[in-house]
Amino acid sequence: MIKTAIVGLGIRGSLYAQTLKYSPHAELSAISEINEKTLEEGIKNYGTADTKGYAQYEEMFDKERIDLAIITMPDHLHKEPVILAAGNKCHLFIEKPLSTSFYDAQKMVEEIKKAGVKSMVAFENRWYPSFITAKRAKDDGEIGDVQIINAFLNDTIYVPTRMLTWAAFTTPAWFLFPHLIDMALWLSGKKVISVYSKGFKKFLLNKGIDTYDSITSLIEFSDGAAGTFGSSWVYPESMPLIFDHRFEIVGSKGVIAIDLRDQMIHKMTDSYVHPFAHGRIIHGMPVGYAADMLESFIDSIRFDLDPIVEIDHALYVVSIIDTVHRSIESGRVEGVKIL
Repeated sequence: MIKTAIVGLGIRGSLYAQTLKYSPHAELSAISEINEKTLEEGIKNYGTADTKGYAQYEEMFDKERIDLAIITMPDHLHKEPVILAAGNKCHLFIEKPLSTSFYDAQKMVEEIKKAGVKSMVAFENRWYPSFITAKRAKDDGEIGDVQIINAFLNDTIYVPTRMLTWAAFTTPAWFLFPHLIDMALWLSGKKVISVYSKGFKKFLLNKGIDTYDSITSLIEFSDGAAGTFGSSWVYPESMPLIFDHRFEIVGSKGVIAIDLRDQMIHKMTDSYVHPFAHGRIIHGMPVGYAADMLESFIDSIRFDLDPIVEIDHALYVVSIIDTVHRSIESGRVEGVKIL
């Protein structure tokens, strides 16, 4: 069994812990979580009789023999646990984005490669049936060469004001753009050369949260294709889902449009909602793209395979989003370094 540790037992950490509970090839050996109550409940709900709990991940890595470390701390805190885990020869599964600092991301990748461990950043849409279908259609030549990409991923204001206690340490681009940029690169096969972005601050600032309400970017690809990317997380909580995700690819032969706002089930009681239809427990087992993604990485360890998402790709995504923020600050078009 692959001995696995989770660093940070929030929403994503709990999701992966639940997956490990039923995994035939990996076991949850240790959890690091600063909140004592959350740690106790995590061990009770997801652990085994041998699962150990630690308030500090430094002590956990010092005392436990770990094969795989899952890093699900807040986005801006990934660097130190990743470098420590790599130094302990742990394979690494890291929640997106790799980092909110291009410098930190470079250092992390350097240490991962030096350690010779496998690593993957959680770009879960690569396991989502809608995007897999789009990828197949593009690769089969059905839409021709991609010329335009329009991609939008928004959240309700619940996310930065109540779901995340650390919203002021990130932005809608760092939190949401990784999904959009990863899909744009994966589906199109293109490289980004320049970015022009605008950010808007008002509503969250008035609530004492110093971050952007929304960010919009015009992205140019190396062959002249262009894309419009936008994320806001101040949508009203009356939205049927907590998120609003739309992705459109316009090619020389056709168009692929993905709209995840409609989950194909509409529930109307005292309110109107679209219950999230993926990533649920079915007949006692966790299913869906997040669980499939983690099991895929576990298989890459078991069979010594290359992970589906390369760590250099994750670094490139950070580079692009870093350029998005540089463009906002400068008010100019900024070039993206092609790694």
